[in-house]
Amino acid sequence: MNQSSPLVPPERHRVDEQIAASIVDAVLDGTFPAGSVLPPERDLAAHLGVNRTSLRQALARLQQMGLIETRHGSGNVVADPATLTHPVIVEGLMRRLGPDFLVEMLELRTAFGALIGRLAAERGQQPMLEQLPAALAEVSVAGSAALRQEAELGFFDVLIQATGNRALALLYRWVQQAFGGREHQLTAAYRDGDAVVAGLTRIVAAVTSHDPDAAATAVEQYARDSALRMIAAAQRHG
Repeated sequence: MNQSSPLVPPERHRVDEQIAASIVDAVLDGTFPAGSVLPPERDLAAHLGVNRTSLRQALARLQQMGLIETRHGSGNVVADPATLTHPVIVEGLMRRLGPDFLVEMLELRTAFGALIGRLAAERGQQPMLEQLPAALAEVSVAGSAALRQEAELGFFDVLIQATGNRALALLYRWVQQAFGGREHQLTAAYRDGDAVVAGLTRIVAAVTSHDPDAAATAVEQYARDSALRMIAAAQRHG
């Protein structure tokens, strides 16, 4: 294998996930272009400093994503990442394509958010709506940006369930997963706990009052404000 390859040896926790992410990055960098064949397992394992069992687990992840296809007699053939929608690949694209792609993803998140707010206020049943204040409390007591980010994702899980729209829930969660995770570069956007809690408090008030217009506005405004924080965090990280 070319020793100038950008493949990075993985950290020792969640080894198969780290291996998969490293290979995703190498594909997006063009080291392994669409239609090419990955190096033999023995060479990949040696280059990454991992055992072949962990590597095979990582390759299985990549197969599930649709990024590689195992062909008898050929090996692991790389698919075109531009045609795939797995969150790990989208997150990799965010890292590689930079601020413009991040802005596009945030625009999509904002558009979904307004619809979620409206539907939650219109359709939300009382037992589900009663969970929103508790979810907000989890955000309020979070002791770090990473924990606050995780709690905010939990808050939106409850809000999404209140819409009763499973298709919308799947689409929004796909977008969320591209941003979520404690180790993600956008975690710094959650350092200002007061701003996060204030925005979510307005959402709770509008949704539990069954005011669709106010709820749509509150979620959209929160999404816009948090988008600005995410862009700033990405710029600092970069």
